[in-house]
Amino acid sequence: MAARITLRQVQAFRLIMTNRTMTIAAEQMSISQPAVSRLISDLEETLDLKLFNRVGPRLLPTSAARRLIGEVDRVFLGLDFVEEAARRIRRFSLEPYRLAVPPFLSYSFAANLVARVSVDIPDLAISLHSDTSRAIAEQVSRGEHDLGICMPSRRERELNVLSRHEVGTVCLLPADHPLAERPEITPEDLDGISLYVLGRSGAIRPQINEVFAQRQIAPRIVGEMQHALSCAAFVSQGLGVALLDSVSARSADQHRTIIRPFVPQIDLEIALITSSRHVQSDVDDAFLRHFPQALAECT
Repeated sequence: MAARITLRQVQAFRLIMTNRTMTIAAEQMSISQPAVSRLISDLEETLDLKLFNRVGPRLLPTSAARRLIGEVDRVFLGLDFVEEAARRIRRFSLEPYRLAVPPFLSYSFAANLVARVSVDIPDLAISLHSDTSRAIAEQVSRGEHDLGICMPSRRERELNVLSRHEVGTVCLLPADHPLAERPEITPEDLDGISLYVLGRSGAIRPQINEVFAQRQIAPRIVGEMQHALSCAAFVSQGLGVALLDSVSARSADQHRTIIRPFVPQIDLEIALITSSRHVQSDVDDAFLRHFPQALAECT
């Protein structure tokens, strides 16, 4: 059976064509100069071509070598593509990274977070899904998403909770509202004030109800919304005030609304979760690393 050329032979040939010396080729291949010479001799014998003429310490390529180097470069370009694909696979799947977040985190916060992660993972591609926290937990447990950001779930036995964080509740008011002059807003301040809140299934709604009930105040709720950003839009039109998480409040029209702390503080806990069967990746680590700062900038 005829001898076949090897990748090491071709690598030695390419390095010598680039540097015109065996010394550098030997250094870059981490072998001795005689070993490089042997690789070239074997390549010439296999190809039945003379590739170099020795002139003093240097090797001068023959016309055959100059014609051959173009094909060799194409081979190594293909290897570069293989290395690039391997690098992408190590960092994340060739498929988009699947991120699931609740609606109030799916706008400016999600963009801020992904922008930060993309600095570490330049080739990152994202598939962003928005749903309720309960749905996100169920979907992540089934492996439908790589990472979920949501309120804590009863399904935690089927999930890995990577970290937990808190988002505060604030009062969003029209910029010209009489209460805007106050440094903070209390339930007593909102007695009789038109109030927009999330629906009864909202994560902070039970806590809001409890705070008002403890003070025997019946809030004048004029609108229940499915999404926090809908509340913010109504406030920006001067139709009332809203109790919202601080992330959603900062997404409101800053020229037409103003944010004030709500006292007593109501905190909303959110967690970063993966499936219990999920193998943590470099991309997961990057999201985990950048999440706190991204959240701080949006609250």
